[in-house]
Amino acid sequence: MSTGTPAARPRVDAKRLLVLGLVLGFLLIPLLPRIALDTWFADAVVRLTDTASRAQLTPIAIAAVAILVARRGLATQRRVREAAAMALVMVVALAGNGQLNEQVVKPAIAIERPNIVTLAETGVLGSDFPDAETLYAVGDKEARRGVLRERLTEESTPQLSSLVRAHWVHETGYSFPSGHTTAAVTFAALLAAIGSSWLSGWRRVATLYVIPVWALAIAASRTLLEVHTAWDVIAGAIAGLVWGWLAYVVAARIAGVHNAAA
Repeated sequence: MSTGTPAARPRVDAKRLLVLGLVLGFLLIPLLPRIALDTWFADAVVRLTDTASRAQLTPIAIAAVAILVARRGLATQRRVREAAAMALVMVVALAGNGQLNEQVVKPAIAIERPNIVTLAETGVLGSDFPDAETLYAVGDKEARRGVLRERLTEESTPQLSSLVRAHWVHETGYSFPSGHTTAAVTFAALLAAIGSSWLSGWRRVATLYVIPVWALAIAASRTLLEVHTAWDVIAGAIAGLVWGWLAYVVAARIAGVHNAAA
């Protein structure tokens, strides 16, 4: 009979478990079920997805920079360099990438949104728009919004809540890749890299564990609202990871901070 001290249990690497969970989460997005789009839950999904829009993500990014550089114990010079570095890379990685995606990448690939395809095929858009390609030929996004605003009424689309209907009217760009997903994953990847290298305490926890889960939820919201396919979302996530990591490398170089948690 052994009288020795019990062997210590191996420590669970929470960071690796989170990464694995997020990867599995993104891979499971194609299996997400359809939801009713006239319920309170659908409205909640719209409100969630809007947090990754330019209008809402911009103040969120500003607040994130302010919170991260406000931590105690930083020398003034390092605080200023970090703030400048993060502000610069966020402008390029979020605003710049958003413009590139909307003005160049999406039009070049020119894949119609799945909800617009469905609306045309089911006759909701009328006989003058028998397919999605016809709608996309009318002009820019604002012109398409005008058509959808006129055709998507409570009578023609009773299956949509007013909030979902307004979201469909607004989202008239091309589908591939998902811009909301790219923005959310870029933001999350950048903050996770910063958190693992520069931060400690609750800021590290938030950037490593909370923000990435939010990004996964944003990705899922795009397919739940039927404005993107799962492949749009997965492509957006891959692009976001690349942009987020490159943004971190540039930010670290500008700030002169490498693996120095504070």
